[in-house]
Amino acid sequence: MADDNAASRDPEHLRKILIAREHARTDAWLRKDRKALEALLAPDFVEINSLGRFGKEELLDTLFPILTLYEFTMEEPLIHKFANNTATISYRCHEVLTVNGTKTEGTFRVTATYTINNNQYRLSVWQISPAT
Repeated sequence: MADDNAASRDPEHLRKILIAREHARTDAWLRKDRKALEALLAPDFVEINSLGRFGKEELLDTLFPILTLYEFTMEEPLIHKFANNTATISYRCHEVLTVNGTKTEGTFRVTATYTINNNQYRLSVWQISPAT
């Protein structure tokens, strides 16, 4: 079943889809599964984090090999649907990771924008910043 049809009629269905997509993204990082992560990303994907701004290929080729995620929690997810083909999920998270062997741990705010691509919601923009 395509994500867009049911999600456009049922906000709870959209919520389940986006939460599942974010869990799948986290799982791909935890398992270091590049193919699984790549499958979730839209062709024009961009990630913005404390290390910079990464396009899809930069994320997969540069950041993915040097970042190891150990823990990631999602708290209080909020869903917003903006158009037939765009929705966001925002939430607080706690994560533990290393980048090039340097440990980082903290509480952050994530905003993820999903757009319909090939009849499924794909991650277009993922932004994480320190929680205030």
